[in-house]
Parts: sequence; structure tokens; C-alpha cells
Amino acid sequence: MRMIPLISTLCKGPLGVAQLPRLWWKNLLYATDQLDAGYPHCTGGLDLNVIELLQLDQEQTLAYLHGEKPNYLQFEAWVEANGRVHPQHMERWSKSLVARTHWTVAKIDETYGDIGFDKDRETEVSGVLLNCLQDWQLFHRNDLHGDLGASMPPVLSSIDQGPLGICQLPRTWLKTCLRAKGLLHDDYPDCAEGSLDQRCLHALALDEEKALAYLRAELPTYLEFEGWVRREGTIGADAIAAFNERLLKREHIPAKLEDIHATLGRAQTWTAGVLLNNLEDWHYAHAALMQL
Repeated sequence: MRMIPLISTLCKGPLGVAQLPRLWWKNLLYATDQLDAGYPHCTGGLDLNVIELLQLDQEQTLAYLHGEKPNYLQFEAWVEANGRVHPQHMERWSKSLVARTHWTVAKIDETYGDIGFDKDRETEVSGVLLNCLQDWQLFHRNDLHGDLGASMPPVLSSIDQGPLGICQLPRTWLKTCLRAKGLLHDDYPDCAEGSLDQRCLHALALDEEKALAYLRAELPTYLEFEGWVRREGTIGADAIAAFNERLLKREHIPAKLEDIHATLGRAQTWTAGVLLNNLEDWHYAHAALMQL
């Protein structure tokens, strides 16, 4: 089994360092011989950039990840002890990632080729979006319809967006497709009552049962799913913006806070829904990987 590393560049842990969770996950997959062969465990680009930003030693960092195989919170504690986290530097770093573009012929050929974009028709250059679409397309081909032999948590974050620009929709796609293939971690429902999955579909004025039936029967690529959403739903900019704002500002209720912190083995520290959901995903992903 080899996996596409679905944790995206913009994901952050409690330290607020974008790309750091992706670096952690790629290197854990690499250390356990589970990283898809098409992915380097440490690129000379963003991976090296974030290591340098944190004033970490590259060899020492990779040796720690490969040797100790820490969970994510353990890795952040190690980063704090061995590097330097400057909030203003982290904020500039995050802003640069959002604005980053792919423009070289080689990178456009690579990402467009994996995604299935026609260079004579498409003009997208957002590095974040193109990298996400590339990951999702390769996951669909290599993992969902390939050799992903064990159930896993849906490490694709609620903050991730496709071309429609709505949060949660890619995660809803992933969870529903994993469940249809019997590959979704048992702790995760797909589109439970009152869930973000359900609220996202409603924000797009989609028929929930029809959307889930389509995903379960067709197991589409993400872009095929967005095409279906455009045909079947209502793409309202105001509704999407309102949903995204609620999701990004959402805090968990006390019962959920207690549950996730207990899973993490931590005293109650955080309240933000996005952060806690990410940490829970990464906790379960680490545990599942260590059992392979």
C-alpha cells in the first residue's frame, strides 16, 4: 500500500505553521514505506522552506521524523524545542503560500497532466489549488481505485477548497467515497445529521440523498463531483461566503471539546473546530499508520 499525502499546504497545527503538517505526514509515510513513489518526502521547495523558516537543521529534523515517527503534537513540541517560531514570520509565510503560483512550463505540464487539464483551455495558476487537485486526482486513481488496503481517517481538511471555493466539499467527497469502498475509519460518519457535510450540501441547495447516492454509485473524481454540483445545485457566492465564514470561525461545543481532547490525551486547551478536527484526524492517521 502506498498513499498520496492528502494533508494540504495550508493546514496548520497549534503553532500556526502552514506546510508543517504536510511535511510531517509525508515523512511518516516515507519512514513506513507508505509514501506514493511519485512524491518526494522533502522537496527543495516548500518543505525545505518551512524547515529554514523555523531555523531547524534539515538532517536533524528528518532523522527525528524517520527514527521516532512522532504523532503530530509530539513533532510540534520537538520543533519548539529545536527551532524558533516567530508569529510575524509565520503570518508572512502563510500569506505567501496563498498567493503562490505555478507558472513554469515544467510545473504546469506536471500538474495539468495529472489533473487532466487541457493547456489550451485552462489558465489556473494557483499553486495551492493545483497541488490539491493533483493530490485528489492521484488519490482517486492510485488509492481509491488502487491498493489502499486499510481504513483511514479523512485527512483532507475542512478548510480545503476546489475551484468552487467552498470549504468542506472536498472532505465530504472524500469521506463518502471512502465509506462506499469500505475504507473510512470507523470513528467517522459520512454526512451525519447536523454535520458540516450536510450543511455544505444545503449551502449549495443540493438534494442530500441525491448527492450521496451519486457519490456512492459513481465514485467520481473530485472535479467530476464539482461538475455534478454545478449542474444540480445553486452556486451562490453569498451562500458560499457565509458558509465558509461560519466554518472557519466555528468552535466546538463542550461535549465535543471533551471528546477530542480525551482522544488526543490532552487537557482542554483549544476550542477552534477546524484545528481540533485536524488534530483528531492526524491522531487517528498516525495510529493507523503505526499499525500497518
